[in-house]
Amino acid sequence: MDRYNVELLPAAYSDLDEIFDYIMAENPQAAAGILESITQSLQHLERYPHSGAPLFDRSLKKFNFRMVIVDPYIAFYRLISDKVIVYRILHGARNYAHLLKDTTQ
Repeated sequence: MDRYNVELLPAAYSDLDEIFDYIMAENPQAAAGILESITQSLQHLERYPHSGAPLFDRSLKKFNFRMVIVDPYIAFYRLISDKVIVYRILHGARNYAHLLKDTTQ
């Protein structure tokens, strides 16, 4: 079975830092737990890059984004050749379509 490289763009790393810092202020143990859950989900993409659900937002469909949900967060990625490129990791309540459009321009 092929193994894909999972690469996070700078915006995704920044998102992880913000998530960790926000949760850390209230509950350090929960912060470590959510970071671990997100990391495990992203590592799963090394072997199963198509396991994330495709986005059906009309304006983003042409970019072939997929998403992995780690409740309440969503990691948005694209499969390009043998790489899984993670663009953003956002809270599910955020306007992800607008934020992803900004990332692709």
